[in-house]
Formats: sequence, C-alpha cells, structure tokens
Amino acid sequence: MGSIFAGIEEVNVKQRSRYVAAGNYEGEVQAIKYGRTNQDDRPYFVCEVKVLKSDNPDFKEGSVMTWMTMVHKYKHYFLEEVKGFVAAVTDSTADEVTEEVVEFVTGEDQPLAGTRVGVHAWDETNGNTGKAYTRTEFRLLSE
Repeated sequence: MGSIFAGIEEVNVKQRSRYVAAGNYEGEVQAIKYGRTNQDDRPYFVCEVKVLKSDNPDFKEGSVMTWMTMVHKYKHYFLEEVKGFVAAVTDSTADEVTEEVVEFVTGEDQPLAGTRVGVHAWDETNGNTGKAYTRTEFRLLSE
C-alpha cells in the first residue's frame, strides 16, 4: 500500500483567490467554470485569473483573482455578462457566443487556460439600492 502522499509532486499549492477589485490588470486565465451555489442552488459562472501586472497594490504579481457572476432576480443579466465575457476573451462577436461555446470554454479540458487577458475594473453604486459593486471589462491580449 502506497503512502497517503503519493502523487504530491504532481500537484500545485492551492492559492487563495480574491474577487476582482478596482484597478487595471494583465493576467492569465487559470480556469473558467460554472456551477450552482451550495446555499441557495443559484447558477454561477466564474473565471480565475493569475495576475501578471497590476496597478492595484493589493493584487501583486502571481496572486489569483476571481471574477464571478450569478443569477439573481433576472437570468437575462447573468446571460449578458457571461456572453460579454466569453466574447471578449475569445475575441469573438457576441453573435458567435452560443450555449455550445460556453459549455466548451468551461469544460474539463479548459481550452482558455493560459490565455492572456486585460482586466479593467471600477467601483459603481446602484442608483436604486445604494449597493456598491465592481464592474469589469475583459479583453484578449496578444501574446
């Protein structure tokens, strides 16, 4: 019987990630996933990005940040955000982003892992609720 630690050489240390905060970043896609929250079973879509450059001192080179969107009251807004993200990081038009494309980029093979992206994030406040949130724009960076 092998050691409980067999295979440890093949794994990386799990890095703690934080949500995107206001700033300008260059990064590398680590993973794009979707699922459902444990708490209330709401669908979510998430992208983890390893920071390569940042003007936000809280996100140093090598840190991992997470962009996430989930279904709230209206599924329509969730789908708009996912479509905009996928179009940007695949350098596609919005019309080219289909259900199949999103399933592909979130699949087990992670075809966009390693893709270099630019991220511009800024803080806004909802005029109706007064709730603060961070808006983001992604763009594909050439190698």
